[in-house]
Amino acid sequence: MNDLLDKLFSFLRENTLIFYAGIGMGVYRCVHEWPLWFNAAVAHAGVPPLFEGDFFFLLVDVGKVVGLVGYLVLCYGRDRQRTSGALLVAPSALVVSGCVVPLLVVLGLEPGSGAVISSLVLIGAGAGMLFAQWIEFCGYLPPIRVIQVFAISFAVRFLLLPLVTGVDALSSTLLVMFLAGTSFVQIAFCFDKVPMASVSVRDASGMRGLSGCGMLFLFVCVFAFAYGLCGSTTSLSHSASETGWGTVLPSIVVLVLAFKMGDRFDQTILYAISLPLLTAGLIGVEFLGVSLSLSQMLVSAAYSTFDLLVYTLVCSAAFQSRTSAMLPGACVRVLALVAADAAIALMRLVPELNSGVVVTATILAALAVGIAAFAPRLGGRREYYQFHPDRQATDRARLERIAEAKSLSQRETTVFQLLVMGKTSTEISEELFISNGAVRAHCSRIYDKFGVHSRKDFDALFEG
Repeated sequence: MNDLLDKLFSFLRENTLIFYAGIGMGVYRCVHEWPLWFNAAVAHAGVPPLFEGDFFFLLVDVGKVVGLVGYLVLCYGRDRQRTSGALLVAPSALVVSGCVVPLLVVLGLEPGSGAVISSLVLIGAGAGMLFAQWIEFCGYLPPIRVIQVFAISFAVRFLLLPLVTGVDALSSTLLVMFLAGTSFVQIAFCFDKVPMASVSVRDASGMRGLSGCGMLFLFVCVFAFAYGLCGSTTSLSHSASETGWGTVLPSIVVLVLAFKMGDRFDQTILYAISLPLLTAGLIGVEFLGVSLSLSQMLVSAAYSTFDLLVYTLVCSAAFQSRTSAMLPGACVRVLALVAADAAIALMRLVPELNSGVVVTATILAALAVGIAAFAPRLGGRREYYQFHPDRQATDRARLERIAEAKSLSQRETTVFQLLVMGKTSTEISEELFISNGAVRAHCSRIYDKFGVHSRKDFDALFEG
């Protein structure tokens, strides 16, 4: 028993930052979903709903888009080194300020429709900024850690959201204000744990991080549009138990495998898990003939898997290229929101579109784009670029000439450069998002080509 406890505490100590970040992102997920529950809850409690009409959700999502774009402008225009305390606290402050009006509504006051609409946009804007902060942080983590953070966040959302929405409207509002108001503390704690060496070499503008994202952005638009259509078909509710179970189950599978397999969990395994879940989630609505409840679970599972996949790719690219993940992550988030909301709005404005032909065509298009975007990655490894300060350009060129003279392949050249930098096999595995076994195989071939038999002999060749 003591051995098990020792192992558990040791595991928690080693992964404290990952669990803390996952909890923080889970809080964000509850905050950005809360207004949708609250609007329905106050109507059942005898309080006038915050906003009448079928397009209530658009107010919050418009706020999210405005918040994301505004935060990008402020960070890249005025705070490229991310040192501003005001910008750190701003997302929490906006959410808390926006929640004041719902609090007044619960207390029986009537602040007016203009104040209500403004409050919803404020809550959405704060939630959008919170997302930008968390995606920026995840860009400093190795890909396997990003997967773990996102998976933990879905599990936290599954556990926390029923607690937030399971109490009366007044207690729920106060709880959300507390959670959102303290989010900046979690953000600050996580960023404090990021090695300064990792931060110092980042491209603060992040523009380089958009390179090669065209196919990913196309997939995001098509999949999100299909998700919006499927969500309308199933009357998807964020607070429904089917949504919660559908969201958390893929995350648990990925989380268990990621921790259990460690450095053997690479991008091929992530794709192998994600693509079938994405496919099943979409085709379940039209082709599998399952119940409405199961369809809702499948659609929710597909979207949580979509989140795990695309944001891991975005953060992985930022980590490898030493750029900021905020800009490409925000682009993905905005495109997903706009596409999904456009699909929902079209289905409500033009009921004729709610037909099997339209939904089927959109689902097939999403699957085709997904296959085109990700299937090629299953057969090969994404090229890795290691960006260093300019003062190291000469060393890089020298190493490239040595690699060419030894007839190293592209992947072997990358591993060779990381070995010379003093990286361990585990660190190389994390940075390249390949298994430790693959790293060892590359190292063995590199040692053979340099005529050495061990890492110690290899290091001796490049001392000084």
